[in-house]
Amino acid sequence: MDDVTIEYSWETTGEKRAKFTHQDEDGFWAKNVVTIYLDRKEAKQLFADNWDNIDVDSEFNSWRTGGIAIDVVFDVRIQEDLIKAELISGPLSLIILGIVFGTIVAAVLPIGVAMLTVVSAMGVTIWLSNVTDVTQYSLNIITLIGIGVSVDYSLFMVNRFREELNLGRDIKTSTAMTTATAGKAVFFSGITVAIGLMGMLFFENTGLPSLGIGGTLAVSIAMVFSVIVLPAILVLLGHRVFKGKIPFAFSTENEKEDGAWARIANFVMERPWAVLIPTLVILLGAGLPFLQADFSIASRDALPPDDETRVGFELMDEKWPQDAVNAAMVVIDFDGEDPLQEDNIIAVHQWMKNYLNDTRVLDTFGYALPESTMNQSEVLQFWQTPDEFLDNETITKRDYFRTQFLSNNITYLIFSLDGPITGEDSRSFVSDLRAERGGLLADLTMGDEGVLMVAGFAAYSLDVLDAIVENLPVAIAFILIATIVLIFIQVRSVIIPIKAIVMNILSVSASFGMLVFVFQWGYGAEFLNFTPQPIETTNPVILFCIVFGLSMDYEVLMLSRIHEEWERTGDNTLAVANGLQKTGRLITGAAAIMVVVFSAFGLSSVVILKQIGFGLALAILLDATIVRALVVPATMRLMGRANWWSPKWLDKLFPSSKISQEDE
Repeated sequence: MDDVTIEYSWETTGEKRAKFTHQDEDGFWAKNVVTIYLDRKEAKQLFADNWDNIDVDSEFNSWRTGGIAIDVVFDVRIQEDLIKAELISGPLSLIILGIVFGTIVAAVLPIGVAMLTVVSAMGVTIWLSNVTDVTQYSLNIITLIGIGVSVDYSLFMVNRFREELNLGRDIKTSTAMTTATAGKAVFFSGITVAIGLMGMLFFENTGLPSLGIGGTLAVSIAMVFSVIVLPAILVLLGHRVFKGKIPFAFSTENEKEDGAWARIANFVMERPWAVLIPTLVILLGAGLPFLQADFSIASRDALPPDDETRVGFELMDEKWPQDAVNAAMVVIDFDGEDPLQEDNIIAVHQWMKNYLNDTRVLDTFGYALPESTMNQSEVLQFWQTPDEFLDNETITKRDYFRTQFLSNNITYLIFSLDGPITGEDSRSFVSDLRAERGGLLADLTMGDEGVLMVAGFAAYSLDVLDAIVENLPVAIAFILIATIVLIFIQVRSVIIPIKAIVMNILSVSASFGMLVFVFQWGYGAEFLNFTPQPIETTNPVILFCIVFGLSMDYEVLMLSRIHEEWERTGDNTLAVANGLQKTGRLITGAAAIMVVVFSAFGLSSVVILKQIGFGLALAILLDATIVRALVVPATMRLMGRANWWSPKWLDKLFPSSKISQEDE
């Protein structure tokens, strides 16, 4: 095959043999290297197609591994995990919908809308991938978000339609009222969730914009199907939405104003401080571990500990440290000058020798230090002695270093680093190298005209982290300001949007803290089959954007009903109790479905998806229970009528249009 070459360990000789074989007390180890001369996408496909054909004599222990192998295994495992998550979450979601609605027809509608949303969003994303930079991982977030919000929105629409029918209205009027009330809430909720997901678009030089595009498409399409397509289906079904009674389900009648959720709200509002203070202590305490979070991009450690490619890679790092993944690679461009000039050899040699004393460095390799024990005189002699005065072994070794580390006026050096590849020490070493490169360049013959760049896994991880830190303030400002404006337009209050944001940040921070507790500190590692490791650098951003959007989703849907009751009654306490009562069953059901969907993703074999699934499930659980049932009623009771305050000039700028039951 012209695109592939194979280097067999038993065919290597001389200095090169050390790169392919190793012998220690554990036995004899050998590498056979397959080089694929294709771009990464094609190479991955070729490797995946021939995975089963890679075979070694059964008498030996063997591992199929390498950079391409790791990429292929990541892709395969993630796709298999997504299918598994859908197979688990689908039937469970249908059961929950059946319990919430009490009828088969009503329960099936949200699942149908979710399927339409996912298929449509995937189609649009695949089309976009042909004209813009959208990665395949955006399809993953479409499944994750599309199912959840589609079920949420259609659940509220279907329930409001049945509620209107139960009031004795005809099908046409019920559809109009559903669209004017629940449809309006879904519209604002969809924009709110989209705003949260659009926050990922600000993080250039990472994979986050693709996820933001996929998630925003999923939410937008779910909103369109729920507000436009679903009402048309409801008109066609009419009273048949009550068909197919399910035993042991919740009542399909309209919520009474003295129901369980109203009683919970009234209980909380009678003693707001007694409920609010311990609740806040719990939420803030759960978030404290996040203050000790460590971050890194995903590595092979994200795979299960017994994965073949991971085990093989770890063995290669152990037996051939000069080729270890946890290394900083320094590329020096001498700008036309000869790297082998004596002054350049001396400067680079001294620079490398100094870093050998760094506790973070295991070893260093490069043309100016062929062996770590060589001093300056020995290195100069190694390069400057004519061939006729050297033995064949030294000549072969020098030729190897010339071809391996030198190309015209460019060279590269390798610093093999101690500790895990995801560790903070590795990133700090890269940061120090970059900060101190001016000292080396000043000592070289080309001076400041040269270029020194640091690459490798730790360097890439540091660059991604820096890109996120740099863009985070702008992204957060966009999300918060846009959300405040949007909720104000909906509920005509300045206080409620700010309070909603604060409460959602509480649930987000608590889930972040537990993320560190479980995945970084390792509590539950054996049960969930993963290796404790830093938090994936992009995951907090993904979680914040998704959780903030989905938390505001519930907040908007609930506040829209509370605001509706406020306009109808003018009584803040009664409005909160009634609003919570009329949305409690629905939000609980919607949250339960979200938790099921996200928990299914938490069962992934890849730690990246485990962290996302766990974080989302916990945040939604906290938001739909502690925050909604305790914090919301307590804070709204303490604020009283001030909840609905807004400056008069804003009221004139955004005139209110009331929709109440009596007006009909």
